[in-house]
Amino acid sequence: MQRKRKAFSYVRFSSSEQAKGQSLRRQLEASAHYAEQHDLDLDTSLRDLGRSAYKGDHLRGSLGAFREAVIAGRVPRGSVLIVESLDRLSRAKVPQALSQFIQLIEAGIEIVTLMDGRSYSAEQLNTDWTPLIVSLAIMSRAHEESATKSSRISDV
Repeated sequence: MQRKRKAFSYVRFSSSEQAKGQSLRRQLEASAHYAEQHDLDLDTSLRDLGRSAYKGDHLRGSLGAFREAVIAGRVPRGSVLIVESLDRLSRAKVPQALSQFIQLIEAGIEIVTLMDGRSYSAEQLNTDWTPLIVSLAIMSRAHEESATKSSRISDV
């Protein structure tokens, strides 16, 4: 009998205010649905609730621990990281966000974004790199949105 591939649902939102809404439930339910559809063994422990991806706070939380585990080989190659959107992983400047993204992919992790139904893996990007262009645009938009919000808050 073949073992199921391991999947990790990564849930993040920036403020404690968002915890009062449906963000956690929405992200977990969508990940569970995806895992069920693709026959994946889902781990839902990766959560950075109230941690900013713009300031990099989440890299000192669950996502940072996950990245360390991937690099150390404690997460099996071929595992899937499920996120609502790439902006959950980072809202840093594009070069930094891209570096983090590529590091996971090169370590054998497939990244799935539920909002747009995209999947990013080393195998896929080696044969068709055009999805990388889409990811760069998403990373840029995410950073610009957060930079604008930060600037407006500073002005107040």
